[in-house]
Amino acid sequence: MPEYRLNLSDEDPEEVTRQQTLREIHAFIESMNNRALAVATLNEEQSQLWDEEGDVDYQDEFGRQIIQQLGNDGSETLLIRSQEGLPLALASRGEQGWQGLGIDKRLRPEIASLLQSSETEFE
Repeated sequence: MPEYRLNLSDEDPEEVTRQQTLREIHAFIESMNNRALAVATLNEEQSQLWDEEGDVDYQDEFGRQIIQQLGNDGSETLLIRSQEGLPLALASRGEQGWQGLGIDKRLRPEIASLLQSSETEFE
């Protein structure tokens, strides 16, 4: 008979996931430090469409368009933000091409604060 162990925790599973996600985003931001940064700000229509679900994956579509526009301009990292200035996605260019990380709606204000405090590190 297999042995079972109970994982008893007082922590809210949603809060653990939130903290884990924040750590992953923070690590991604840290990997962007001291690398050439491009910032793309979406217009009002694009900002509204960003989180739409349906036949078109606007996040992928807009992300590809932005990266295509960057071409070989020397940018190694990318911050995509909404018209209001909230971070929507981060991306980093590596040997395998661009790797991106979307930012959940609920975390955007918190990540915006984190990015503002790290802004001088990107320059």
